Amino acid sequence: MQKTIAKLASKDGAEEQVTIYDQKTKNGHTTYFVETQAGIKCTAIFNIFVNRYFADDVHGVINE
Repeated sequence: MQKTIAKLASKDGAEEQVTIYDQKTKNGHTTYFVETQAGIKCTAIFNIFVNRYFADDVHGVINE
């Protein structure tokens, strides 16, 4: 597991530390699976142009 900073969709892009617990690559596109400080598990992407992770804790929530 790796901790990093991500911009959160639910907080209008405010940054927060998240934990990356998994990742999958398909057709050259990597999707990261992260857990926010509030315990929400969701998908995230890494934008190479702005060097930032973006976590979708609104529409990308993972219900286990």
